[in-house]
Amino acid sequence: MRIVPVYGEGFFHVTWGLIYYTIIFDYIDLEGEYYEYVRDPRARRMEERESKRLMQEAMDSERTIINGVEVRPIVDTVKLHFRGGRRRHSLTFHIRIPFNPLEGVNVYENYYEPSRAEYPYTVYWILPPNGRVRLVESPGRVAFRNKGRIAVIQVKRGTKITGYEAVEFEIKRGEG
Repeated sequence: MRIVPVYGEGFFHVTWGLIYYTIIFDYIDLEGEYYEYVRDPRARRMEERESKRLMQEAMDSERTIINGVEVRPIVDTVKLHFRGGRRRHSLTFHIRIPFNPLEGVNVYENYYEPSRAEYPYTVYWILPPNGRVRLVESPGRVAFRNKGRIAVIQVKRGTKITGYEAVEFEIKRGEG
């Protein structure tokens, strides 16, 4: 089976003390065999279980620091689904990142292996109504929406990924 990633989206929903992180990877099955393979519920469950394990390994290989304290992202669930036909499938990961929030400015940092983007992707940072993203250090183009409450990071295929990202955000106690 030849399956290639074609697009990715990440959503960081920030609440007081917890970031809900959803990642969606879109793939194309070049040979058309994957759909038939995962039609079997056992095979699909195996694929989801293995994808969850691999994503947790990837998260564990990175270093995530919030407000100067190392935190551990936890992969809660993964769901394999088809969208746009039998040759187009997606994996959706639900991850939670607990942290000790500060009233006011908080800093998220992530360290990982440098690379080049194999496919285009978009990342969203979404803060509660009174929250605000102050600064984003990341590869790609950054745009702020809704008075800074949302940051959108768009990365093109082939972009050099430095292996470091940082986001400064403001949040108030009890929000989210």
